[in-house]
Amino acid sequence: MTNTSQPAKSQKVLEAEKRLEQARNALRDARNAENRQKRKIEDRQKIILGGALLKAAESDERFSNVIDALLKRLSREQDTKAFQDHGFTTPRPAQAQNEG
Repeated sequence: MTNTSQPAKSQKVLEAEKRLEQARNALRDARNAENRQKRKIEDRQKIILGGALLKAAESDERFSNVIDALLKRLSREQDTKAFQDHGFTTPRPAQAQNEG
């Protein structure tokens, strides 16, 4: 008859496994933190570009037209509602506002 049970792990092996698990957890945490930071930077860039586009639309009708075109391309209802439900109007140059 053969003995199928494995011998007990030594203290050295148990400690090494514990360090390995801690290192894996630290690596996972570091990756998550890095991904959060990347998303934060990307969100900030989007906000800055959006603000620059809105500001440009105040003085150049071409940018107003771009905003109108982008709004028409929104496909998710929640995205569309974010503009419709809060009274968003595309900025226009002062001259164009007086004409309309």
